[in-house]
Amino acid sequence: MRTLDIVRLSPEHLKELTEIVNSGRPRSRRVLLAMALIWLDCAKDGPGLTDGQVSDSLGLSLATLAELKRLYRQGGPGHAVNHAPPDGHASANRNKIDLSFEKKLIDLANSEAPGGRERWSVRLLAKRATELNLIGSVSHMTVHRLLKKHNFNLAGDES
Repeated sequence: MRTLDIVRLSPEHLKELTEIVNSGRPRSRRVLLAMALIWLDCAKDGPGLTDGQVSDSLGLSLATLAELKRLYRQGGPGHAVNHAPPDGHASANRNKIDLSFEKKLIDLANSEAPGGRERWSVRLLAKRATELNLIGSVSHMTVHRLLKKHNFNLAGDES
């Protein structure tokens, strides 16, 4: 399947990516991303492989390739290979949680538990945080990690 989102590398960018490939460890993430951009190159002499072919060959997800191409267009090859997210992590989710949200979550966890409950659960906190528009969405596991990071114990006992 041919993609409409193509990459055309300039000779300078191709040289920079080739240097990354030749200087790094063979299976390092930077080298894989540089190889992906080279293989996606649809310029005059470029291989012009499809996203599917590159994904299958290098073991990178299609989402990672889409993000890699976006980052390349945004800031060139160095920017792309140094800032592409690991597979399975969309860039929209990066930096979604900030200190302001963490403080509000801790304040919420310190408040009285809802509806006759003795204490908050991480699922209840996640649901309530989205209801209060503290954040667009958050998983209960993210809430758990944030509470753990701040040594916050929902059980309430001082162990």
